[in-house]
Amino acid sequence: SSVSRALQIIGDKWSYMVVREALFGRRRYDQILSELGIAPNILTDRLSRLVEQGVFMRRLYQQAPERYEYILTDMGRDLYGPIVAMLAWGDKWLSNSKPPLILRHNICGHDFRAEVICDQCKKPIIAADMKYRLTYDPKAYGALGPRSVV
Repeated sequence: SSVSRALQIIGDKWSYMVVREALFGRRRYDQILSELGIAPNILTDRLSRLVEQGVFMRRLYQQAPERYEYILTDMGRDLYGPIVAMLAWGDKWLSNSKPPLILRHNICGHDFRAEVICDQCKKPIIAADMKYRLTYDPKAYGALGPRSVV
């Protein structure tokens, strides 16, 4: 499924956290390294993989020595919604006390919590109020669906 393939890209702790840092404006290796306290070899590996998978593009910002910043692609920026939803879920079910991150919408100045809304009627969606239809024949592709769907 698309979810299992997405988890192959950002499903490990460090990949997720590197993308999260980029969504909050950290683009440079040293910024991400100091913010996360991650081992340099692990950060280098995750950044390379995320560039290879199309989540980041690498851009040279200094010649000598060569230094790069990691810019989210359209694919990477589209991870904002799912990551904020995962933060909300983790805060609700896994946080021992108060949420570790409070998200504020700079436009209106209010703290917010993520929720899934219908792009048509703008009302919140819960699982009991929706259904899906397959766009492929599961017998032809097995349990994971067509390999070409991202």
